[in-house]
Amino acid sequence: MSNDASEQWEMAPPHTEREVAFVAVPDPAAAASVGIDAPVRNLQMLELQITGGATEIYLAHRPPAGTGASFDALPGKRDGDPTQVSNRRLLKEIITQAHAAGMRVHLCADAPAVTTGDKDTFLAHVAQGIDAGADTVVVGALAAARWIADEHPGVPLVAGSHLGVTTVAYAKRLREVYGVGRIVVPHATTLDEIAAFCAVDGLEVEVPVQTGSGGNCHACRLPDQPGSGLGCRAGYQGSPAPEEAVRDLGGFLDGASDCALCDVPSLVALGVTALQIPGRESPIVRQNAKITQMYRRALNGVAKGWSTKRTIADIDRVELMWQMGWVPRMCEQQRCRFRDTARRRAHV
Repeated sequence: MSNDASEQWEMAPPHTEREVAFVAVPDPAAAASVGIDAPVRNLQMLELQITGGATEIYLAHRPPAGTGASFDALPGKRDGDPTQVSNRRLLKEIITQAHAAGMRVHLCADAPAVTTGDKDTFLAHVAQGIDAGADTVVVGALAAARWIADEHPGVPLVAGSHLGVTTVAYAKRLREVYGVGRIVVPHATTLDEIAAFCAVDGLEVEVPVQTGSGGNCHACRLPDQPGSGLGCRAGYQGSPAPEEAVRDLGGFLDGASDCALCDVPSLVALGVTALQIPGRESPIVRQNAKITQMYRRALNGVAKGWSTKRTIADIDRVELMWQMGWVPRMCEQQRCRFRDTARRRAHV
């Protein structure tokens, strides 16, 4: 175990008291067992994610025409950009090429609720993805998990973030009753909580490592704000009486923050299965793949036995995005996923 400040990126805040005991220097060989799960909605995104160093992808496909709602966690479009694979032929082609590249494919069927009236249509939709070659199905509701487990007993299930797996007992229950083999932990999950999940035998743990919010992203149902995206990111302000001075409410709806680059070594040491990159709706697919590449560089640094400080120095040397975008948007704003920041402390 080590929390040597000299080995940390100099702009990184300290860890919280509850997490500092889980900050560790991993065996370099362990980095090879940690995957990167990246979003894909078309062949260009797939090619870019392969180049960026992803080892797994997750995707969703468009539901049948006339279906009143999406069958996955996102609407069909966000800020005008699609989130789903447009047709079955393309779905098959993406999965085939991903498998040829040695990648695992996760089919998102993680809508937070599916009505019994939509059950048959939903199951037919899931069957299309399984027939196209998806390796797992990501679920977001217990009823959907039961339907899929009964209909496709040999297909592994992944508990998506909408299931809100916040306790070890819940994770074990999902595994025993529904056959869930992997959980995607809520974005606000702390290092000590991740350690507890990783200690469960036979349970794969996937950790979101970049943009996200709260304990169960999207569940709040705050609408997207034009030009701002998710409601929790909309820059809420308050005017407390009697001063009537406008106050930036910061992250009170957004306590999870973002960047986990400095804590990739600890995640490897804890034994997580995969790091999840967000962005099925990303309007700039090259930039999204660049995020994947940054986390691949972090894992490569672990594999070489480098300190976080040395890994970031190497990133700074070769990645223009680091100084142009990452440092001002993440480091200077202290949008740190596992650090003791004002944003994390403000979260309600």
